[in-house]
Amino acid sequence: MLEGVLGVTVTGAGGSTVRIAPADAGLDHAVGTQWTERGQVGVDWTRTPHWVNTMVDVPVNVTATIALSVVPGSDYHLAGADVWYLGVQDGRALSRVGSGRSTSMAHQQH
Repeated sequence: MLEGVLGVTVTGAGGSTVRIAPADAGLDHAVGTQWTERGQVGVDWTRTPHWVNTMVDVPVNVTATIALSVVPGSDYHLAGADVWYLGVQDGRALSRVGSGRSTSMAHQQH
């Protein structure tokens, strides 16, 4: 159930990589942690019709790909250590983050 609500999926051997993809519909907010072989992945995401904001805490020696629903006409803002915007694929804006706390936000321009 946590995987569906928080959107966390372990994608690499021994928990070396994870994907965080909040659901496109349903809940507007979720917060929690999911255990992996390398420690807890913390996720706090909020979605409205005009923006999506995701804050994650990634364990040491883990890389996460954050996949946010595309918000039409939006800018993407990333903050944290070792954060890279990867572009849009399959209707999701992708970013890669390293260990520690990072924030990814898609905000519709006015």
